[in-house]
Amino acid sequence: MAERLAALAARLDLSEDEVLTIFQIDALAAIGSDYGHEVDVLDGMTAEAAERAGQKALAAWVRSAVESPSPLELLRARDFMAFEDALERWLRDSGVLGA
Repeated sequence: MAERLAALAARLDLSEDEVLTIFQIDALAAIGSDYGHEVDVLDGMTAEAAERAGQKALAAWVRSAVESPSPLELLRARDFMAFEDALERWLRDSGVLGA
């Protein structure tokens, strides 16, 4: 995988198959950095969240089932705006971001 995509996958603890499915790309596109702008946006927002809350906490949240749909389900559905809203809500509710 390309560096940015691999960093995003590692930060969210996503498997290669999950990454390919979420971003609707094949392995060659992943290697060649041939993916949509969603990767860049998610990379930036999750890098900041990991810096604030910690990478392990972020990865655990992605796989948590506290909310329905879960953050992972939002990614799989490619509902990136809802994922961003859920991420901001989690950061705020956990006290990482101010109200």
